[in-house]
Amino acid sequence: MKKLIFTVCIFLMVFSCIRVNQPAATQLNTPAENVKDGLFIHVKQGPENAHEVLMALSMALKFAKDSDVLMYFDIDGISMLTKNAPDLQMEPFGSSDVLFSKLVNMGVHIFACPGCMEVYGVSASELRSGVTIADKDEFFNFTDGRILSIDY
Repeated sequence: MKKLIFTVCIFLMVFSCIRVNQPAATQLNTPAENVKDGLFIHVKQGPENAHEVLMALSMALKFAKDSDVLMYFDIDGISMLTKNAPDLQMEPFGSSDVLFSKLVNMGVHIFACPGCMEVYGVSASELRSGVTIADKDEFFNFTDGRILSIDY
């Protein structure tokens, strides 16, 4: 019986030491060659938190010079996307209206949450120029191979 147990142990040890060569696992979500770095900025604050809103717009402007930027507004942030939104101003950021205009001109994607628009009673016709209603597929297309996000 001892010889049988010893033989089985040797057999198991030998097979546990055999190296199996397998191809290296491919990395998931490897960015495509033509995709450059991108930044996803989530804004949930409205005019009562001017510093956070202006900081988000300012960060988007800085990053948009070298990277793709997508801004997503929901919760109270929806109120900043309407045509009649207040023009927030604070130094060193400047004016929210000017920042929005610059971002749109630079091609920054600015998305509004459709569910939050419904809660706030905001229709698509009330949105600022350059703002579109968010679509989940657009998020995944933008984030393919990217992770960096900032939340305000």
